Amino acid sequence: MIAKGGKQYYGEAIGIAIFDGLSYAMIPGDVGNASTYDFPVRIKAIKGLSDNPYPPIIDERGHYTDAVRKTIAGVKELAGEGVRAVVTCCGFFSLVQDLLVKEIDVPVFTSPLMLVPLISRLIGPEREIGIITASKELLTRPFLETVGIKDSHPVVIAGLEASSEFCATHMGGPKEDLDVDLLRSEVVEIALSLTADHPQMGALLLECTTLPSFSLDVQEATGLPVFDYICFINMLYQAVVQKRYHGIL
Repeated sequence: MIAKGGKQYYGEAIGIAIFDGLSYAMIPGDVGNASTYDFPVRIKAIKGLSDNPYPPIIDERGHYTDAVRKTIAGVKELAGEGVRAVVTCCGFFSLVQDLLVKEIDVPVFTSPLMLVPLISRLIGPEREIGIITASKELLTRPFLETVGIKDSHPVVIAGLEASSEFCATHMGGPKEDLDVDLLRSEVVEIALSLTADHPQMGALLLECTTLPSFSLDVQEATGLPVFDYICFINMLYQAVVQKRYHGIL
């Protein structure tokens, strides 16, 4: 066997691009917590980027906005360090999914929102998909359309605006320390409210990178299949690091 060199880092197949200057606690289950995974990951901040790009992504001069340029540069830098796939640590990066895959030679996964068309096929078009997102107000149509979510997809959306703890820690609030139990109870309450309002719901999709920490709690409370960032990252890892199977016949 010949071991190929030429990289600075080895053994980290998945690269995770996070915002610069984050101060809130990223607990196990969060996309940005390395202990979430059963495999090594490489986590890197996108220099100078404190929030995801918003539409429009082209400025008045016809150039990409500053946030888009920083995102492309940061993801390129991470990919150049030798990972086999890159994940962005906020589902609102869906807006630049198509741009990033044009710029980078490894697979890029920007958002669980990409899973909506697949989930719809899994549960049938007559059943609704509940999306729990960081902010219903901010999750406008461009973030959905760019990853293939059409008006025909039966999605219903709930934001975390009702969570005092999430707003205080993740949405520009003053807190760095996170009351995990309080956030868990608020997330479950939001999920239960959404499912009660939509009895035809067939699955839940958690958009935010923090929410996988509470996926089991949401599933136990609602009884529904729950999809999140980590579901796909695990699948992505297996796609780029396949294993040889051993067993008996």
